[in-house]
Amino acid sequence: MFNDYYADIAILILIYVALGASLNLLMGYAGQFSMAHAVFYGVGAYSAGLLTVRAGWPPLLSIVGAIVITFVSAGILSLPAAKRVRGEYLILLTLAFQMVVSQLMNSLRGLTGGPYGFTVPWLSLFGKDFVSPVDFAPLMAAACALVLAIAWGIGESPFGRLLKGIRDDEGAVRALGKNTILAKLLIFGITAGLAGFVGGLSAYYYQFIAPGSYTLDLSIFIVSIIVLGGIGNLAGTVVAAIILGGLRPLLQNLAFIGADNSYPWQAVIYGAALIFLMMFRPEGLLPEGFAFGGRRRGRLAPASPAPPMTPGVNGHRPPVAPGQSAIPTEAPAPPIVRIDGLSKRFGGIAAVDCVDLAFGERQITALIGPNGAGKTTIFNLVTGTLTPDRGRVLLRDVDITGKAPNEVANLGMARSFQDVRLFPRLTALQNVAMAVPNQPGENVAALALRPLHCRRAEAAARAEALRCLELTGMADKARERVANLGYGEQKLVAIARLLATDAAVLLLDEPTSGIDPASLDDMIDLVLRLKEMGRTICIVEHSLTVVERLADHVVFMEDGKVTAEGTIEELTRQERLVEVYFGT
Repeated sequence: MFNDYYADIAILILIYVALGASLNLLMGYAGQFSMAHAVFYGVGAYSAGLLTVRAGWPPLLSIVGAIVITFVSAGILSLPAAKRVRGEYLILLTLAFQMVVSQLMNSLRGLTGGPYGFTVPWLSLFGKDFVSPVDFAPLMAAACALVLAIAWGIGESPFGRLLKGIRDDEGAVRALGKNTILAKLLIFGITAGLAGFVGGLSAYYYQFIAPGSYTLDLSIFIVSIIVLGGIGNLAGTVVAAIILGGLRPLLQNLAFIGADNSYPWQAVIYGAALIFLMMFRPEGLLPEGFAFGGRRRGRLAPASPAPPMTPGVNGHRPPVAPGQSAIPTEAPAPPIVRIDGLSKRFGGIAAVDCVDLAFGERQITALIGPNGAGKTTIFNLVTGTLTPDRGRVLLRDVDITGKAPNEVANLGMARSFQDVRLFPRLTALQNVAMAVPNQPGENVAALALRPLHCRRAEAAARAEALRCLELTGMADKARERVANLGYGEQKLVAIARLLATDAAVLLLDEPTSGIDPASLDDMIDLVLRLKEMGRTICIVEHSLTVVERLADHVVFMEDGKVTAEGTIEELTRQERLVEVYFGT
């Protein structure tokens, strides 16, 4: 029989489910660790309670106010977290926030009632009073379902995919043209707002608010739920919340433990479970990507017949008439990128020293030279990863010097990395789809207000991503997690991801390094196809065979300076270069 006792246990578990799901959205999807979730839950409770008791607001409006207040407070906290604070420093920042707000709850007696708290009237909505646990349980179940639906809707959307990319490699996400700072600010606010919503509703259920209910212990317990259930899997959060939330009532009813010993035994059991999981199953009970029924989440969009990589949504590349080559053969191509006097020092070392370069439009330029010559540093400077000390970079006569990497990518120049820097926990298709520009589903407001439009745009983005994978010969691996692919296959996925950005200028950092020699011809053919499609390409490459087959123009660098340039034939005839680099 479902009486008040069982209803009270169910409500507690539902609160844990909702808090765990909201925090998993931040930790599991965005990779942002927070030890302050309990205090956001408390801020929501205090806000709703004070708005009701002190300001006389009706319950529904008070709960909305609690959501807004927790969203804003999280936004203030997340400003340093979004821009500078990461890793263990983020844990310390949120831990400090938890402790400071807890102390304020105890100290501001005139406002919060101090350690003794204050009482809140029971909830009355639409002419119905919710007094007993049996009355309140359906309402809390509906609230929990709403939180789960929001968390799932965000987590499995293009915005959620963006969050997963930030979690795995924020720098690579920015190189694809995505604004990661705004995404982190939003997800901090959203998850706190969801916790505030649950806190506001729980204030009316317990009818009493005191600091002891929102301690660090509760934050640690919520983190434990996520770790036990599986980071990045909301189904695992539900399972773990049921297990841990129902553990103490179960122990209380065991004669050899009893109510007095139930709390310490609960801590011992879930602590031992976490240790066991960390040793033998660190991904949790239900790892990311697991779905009941034995199938992984996500469906593969069918590839629609289309000409390979015609000009995309950004319009960076001029159209090419059918049957006509995109590359002019009569005259040298005009420069699309100009680098004037670019310099960068690290202490006393001049990594790049007054470099002047030009990339001819729809041509392949190769940067060669010994290790430490400054080739990759050039890529970092022109794409905004590093800020130059002097000089400027022009893209189609637009000065892009010092712009952020996402701005540079959106203006039409994107790069790959020597170590691929894919998102290992995502599939090949998800990796490439993330690079498709101007996705409405990456906007939270559009997700809420125009869901059908976002769904259609996502289908189009996945189809575009699959076409890019087909071009690189990786369409059959679209469902595979990138971590399970070979290094050469990962290189091909990285180029497919670069294609999906629709940038006119592609910077390839050692595209053939580390791949199987049997696949070398395929990679060379692929780069040549990119050129035929109208892309301007600059490569950093050590293999002279590759340079000879690919490059229209070769730039030789030493000690951060350009010391020679021309065709590979011209450079290999220079006696000094033969002695210092090409060999005899």
